[in-house]
Amino acid sequence: MIDGLNTGDDGGAASGSPAPVVHLKAAYGPGLESAVERAVAPFGGWSALVAPGERIAVKPNLLRAAPPEKVVTTNPETLRTVLRGIKAAGAVPFVADSPGGPTSARSVARAFRVSGMAAVCDEEGVETIFADDDVVDLPAPNGRLYRSFRVGRVFAEADGIVQVGPLKTHALMRLTGGVKLTFGCIAGLTKAQLHVRAHERDDFADMLLDLHTTLAPRLTIIDAIVAMQGKGPGGGTPYALGSLFAARDASALDAALADRTHHERRTIYTLAAAERRGLIDLQQPYELIGDPIEADHKFEKATRDMNDRVPALAQRWGRHLLTSRPRLVDEPACTRCGECEAICGVQAIRLRPTPVFDDEACVRCYACTEVCPTQAIQEVSPLTLRVLGTLRRR
Repeated sequence: MIDGLNTGDDGGAASGSPAPVVHLKAAYGPGLESAVERAVAPFGGWSALVAPGERIAVKPNLLRAAPPEKVVTTNPETLRTVLRGIKAAGAVPFVADSPGGPTSARSVARAFRVSGMAAVCDEEGVETIFADDDVVDLPAPNGRLYRSFRVGRVFAEADGIVQVGPLKTHALMRLTGGVKLTFGCIAGLTKAQLHVRAHERDDFADMLLDLHTTLAPRLTIIDAIVAMQGKGPGGGTPYALGSLFAARDASALDAALADRTHHERRTIYTLAAAERRGLIDLQQPYELIGDPIEADHKFEKATRDMNDRVPALAQRWGRHLLTSRPRLVDEPACTRCGECEAICGVQAIRLRPTPVFDDEACVRCYACTEVCPTQAIQEVSPLTLRVLGTLRRR
């Protein structure tokens, strides 16, 4: 059972002073392992985070089968450094995640293999686990919106969880950081159901916080050495930031990620939700340890639509005129795999033989854009916003 050993982590609860966040300038290569050790040191090192004999779930980002250079998934060498640190402290790590879309032992094994993580785990003698093979309902007694979550049993019964993932933009939440990373603990297509039940962005952010505070990872490491910009979390482009982050408080961490990528903190939906709950003071969200955080003004943010610009009443009235919607933008690239149809919780997608979208049923969760293996489906701004954008640039 998860017990939060020596971390004091409650998922972001403010305790009178800002939570520490480590930021280091880093690069892939021989110095990476040392950089991760320095990132963990302010929290007492791995020996303060895990105990000998404990089974620790290492939670990467395994969105889909994609090679490391695409930054869709956790960099395998960053994962290696985490596994080595946990093993050196005497604990027993295993690696598990539930990718987006329909899953099977075979598809997850392929995602681990293509991402390069399977090879690293084999070399380090660490087990990879198909988390969706055995699921449980995990109580969330302190949840704001949800009092239970269907998660992989391996996460619910692990002695502790350590997260390691890439920094990516996110069409729905704006950024994939520490809080959003925990969503991969949700079993299989239950993720699609939650997208439907919590289709308003504020509700989805609250759901993520309910889940994150329930699972309470002991540490989160975010690899922004090379991040994903633009149409994240699955269709963006790599962007070198040269940064490595670590924190026990994921909301404080996400505030630091917002600062590094030149986002106004409250535009990150999970941060705005954490502030509403009193879990963080966004005026002073973290105590910085390490290298200064400089905003990268060239980092391409996720596409904005009306949810960032107009009041809720106007959103309901002008949804079709002002909201980005998923579209098949590259028909030759479509493999007719059916991933998009399978993940849609409102059955707004049908293959005929390529995806056809029902805009009336679509809740704009963009899960289909995340799981599309060829990026043939992307979010497209409506003509209204494209015209307004052109006029504004003039």
